[in-house]
Amino acid sequence: WLKPLALLVEAIRGGDSAPRAEPCATTMSSSAPRARARAGPPPTNESAAPAAKAMPSPTGKERAMVGLFASLAIGGVAMIAIGGAQDHAGLSMGAVALFILGPVAYGGLVFSIKQIFAFFSRVKEAQDMSEAAADGDDDQAKFPARPKSPPASSSALAEAAATKAAPAASASAGGAAKNAGASVAKKDDDYEPTAYDLVAEMWASVPSVSQVKQGFEAFTTKAPAAMRDLPASFGNLWTWLTRARWKPFPWVHLPDPIAFAWGVLEVLLIAPLLGIEIMVTVPAMELLKAEWRQKRFSYFRERIPELVRSVSRPLAKLTMRDPRNHSYLPWMALGGIMTPILFFWALNRHAQYGLEFTTLVIYHLIRVGPRLQLFAHIHTLTHKEGHAHRGFFQGPFRFLNCLTEWWVGPFYGVVPWNYYIAHMKIHHRWHNDVDDVHTNLDLERTNPLSFFLYVPRFTLYWTGLSPLALFIKRGEWALISKLLYGMVSYYGVAALLFWWSPTFCLVYWLFPHMEACVLLCAISYLWHAFVEESDPGNQYVNSVTILDGHDNVWNEDFHVVHHHAPNTHWTDAPAHFEANKDKYASVTATIFRNTEEGKLLQWLFERNWDSMAEHFVDLNGKLTHEEKRALIVRRLSVVCGASGRDGKRKEWAATSSIREFEE
Repeated sequence: WLKPLALLVEAIRGGDSAPRAEPCATTMSSSAPRARARAGPPPTNESAAPAAKAMPSPTGKERAMVGLFASLAIGGVAMIAIGGAQDHAGLSMGAVALFILGPVAYGGLVFSIKQIFAFFSRVKEAQDMSEAAADGDDDQAKFPARPKSPPASSSALAEAAATKAAPAASASAGGAAKNAGASVAKKDDDYEPTAYDLVAEMWASVPSVSQVKQGFEAFTTKAPAAMRDLPASFGNLWTWLTRARWKPFPWVHLPDPIAFAWGVLEVLLIAPLLGIEIMVTVPAMELLKAEWRQKRFSYFRERIPELVRSVSRPLAKLTMRDPRNHSYLPWMALGGIMTPILFFWALNRHAQYGLEFTTLVIYHLIRVGPRLQLFAHIHTLTHKEGHAHRGFFQGPFRFLNCLTEWWVGPFYGVVPWNYYIAHMKIHHRWHNDVDDVHTNLDLERTNPLSFFLYVPRFTLYWTGLSPLALFIKRGEWALISKLLYGMVSYYGVAALLFWWSPTFCLVYWLFPHMEACVLLCAISYLWHAFVEESDPGNQYVNSVTILDGHDNVWNEDFHVVHHHAPNTHWTDAPAHFEANKDKYASVTATIFRNTEEGKLLQWLFERNWDSMAEHFVDLNGKLTHEEKRALIVRRLSVVCGASGRDGKRKEWAATSSIREFEE
């Protein structure tokens, strides 16, 4: 459906209407021949190879696609301003604004940005010229010009010119070709794909009508056989779910078929809205990063982060116990101000007009941020705050010590005190051993269906119910009272919102709660999925370390350091890893490089052991690809029983099974 809309927008904006030949082909504008004439002949074979790396310049249709996406974004903002009513009149007005105001505003925005950048480029050119002139004056002072020789006769000049014409011409041509090749190679080496290029790539990847038709025909051909195999598949699933196996308390009282159905339904319930979040925010982040890497933004890349730090650093010295945590402050401000404002804006809209799909989507897209970065930073902040027993802030600013967990976190599904109590007093006591209330060591981690059995475990942990049961078993009443305080506060607000509007409570308050359950459940499932059968208690194997991670928020990817030395400041985690690298190497620790949790989860669920092996790091440099693959599968296949990971466990939640680590 994007192609007709792109052509429509292109027609409105007066773009090129020539038909597209091939998906990957680049349509040249009418000015291309004149451009080729000005540029001269094509480069030689020496320069042709580097030039092949260059990405195609965007065509009129590709620019129209960018205009379309920008129109959608600006039109969405216009829909907020125009508003909506229960009879959907506002939605209709918003749709009109999307196709009228969007392209107009986009064109004006592009024109304004071009004028601004043109002004700055003129200023920079003037500065460069003045600097060059100053350098020239200095060179003239240091190296005076030599006196001119007497003029030669015209016949001598003609003879010299005739003698040197041919070799000079050939040398000039060769030098020009060489310089052209070098300049092209340099340009290609420095080239960064723009948002136009990424959209053009997305455009080229859109399947054609014939491809869609072929795919549908292939599906209809295979469908009857799949339907015939469906009863057998369900039978195999039932056999797998009802097999006899050991489970830790309290999961022994939750049958696997019920747990599996629970997990599937919970994932399906949040899948539509979560899918919109992922499909919109992930490409949006890639487009933003592509533009941010361009040379024209180099000034802002250098100045904006330093501007933020120039405020956060002195503010941290004044307010925080450890000024190294100054980078927390911008995210606290963003989550503590913007997200509540958005929430109460959505609440006001719901009170006036009822449930609006546009308001719902806009709220959650902005709340999680591009590529879910705001979601990730707020939950990491809550995690850090749970570990900081004395709090982040000092002196008269100590009242801010629970800001994230009690004010920002609930908008992201966090139950106050859950990290501070359940995470610290359970997960960091048993380190995912079988007494940990969200352990996965009794599950077959090589089978992707086991994840659905794990979802109810993490959900009951995240809600606080299973930690409450464990603390009651151990008689730790101080922890029980504090955990109950947070649970009553969070679910009390949920009850009030449900009494006011069940719909609003479900989609604005409980959805973030379930969203956090599923997303953090997946991360938790991955972090401790590996066990070495010959050394099951080895923490360097049990916890995952990711080097050069794509989503390394405050060095959370050094998960061994987090468990083995939790008092190590996050800025010192890489140094701690380097200082103990020999320990990692001696046990072939579970380390991956140049990847992220999402990719590792994808490969785990796809059983793509080859991709995992490609990114696995053997610090000793001895393992082959096949040996890495076998090691990964073996560690994922270890299932722990009633004696626990170390063989010392006797009963649930016993103190003797708590594991302590020393430096």
